[in-house]
Amino acid sequence: MIRLCAPLAAPLAAVLLLSSCAFVGREGIETEVANVGDFNLFMNLEVLSVINTRKTMGDHVATWITGKDCSTVRAQREGVWCVDWPAPPSPPAQVYCYASIAKPSCYSQPYNEGNDRLIGFVPAAIPVR
Repeated sequence: MIRLCAPLAAPLAAVLLLSSCAFVGREGIETEVANVGDFNLFMNLEVLSVINTRKTMGDHVATWITGKDCSTVRAQREGVWCVDWPAPPSPPAQVYCYASIAKPSCYSQPYNEGNDRLIGFVPAAIPVR
């Protein structure tokens, strides 16, 4: 539960702190928030959320509850509101590079033939958990 809330804590804190710098009220831009329960405050937070994350505050709640990536903006454009999170990319394979006439030749396995000289080795990445 805490692991799901942690990614939202910093952006939410930043949005709340930045929203107190300027406020669009009934008469225009004001520098202080007079009434915290005002509907305009909610709309300011909603607009900041959509601009910064492309998700409404309701989308963030739906994402937190369902565990999927929910976005009203995507629903309007693509017709799908909640989608599964993309799978992490596969780690790159090991690469062995040898000197050749024009440019280095790279292989996925060691190539031990005659005069070949290994000039570089890139080990496979270890996934970070």
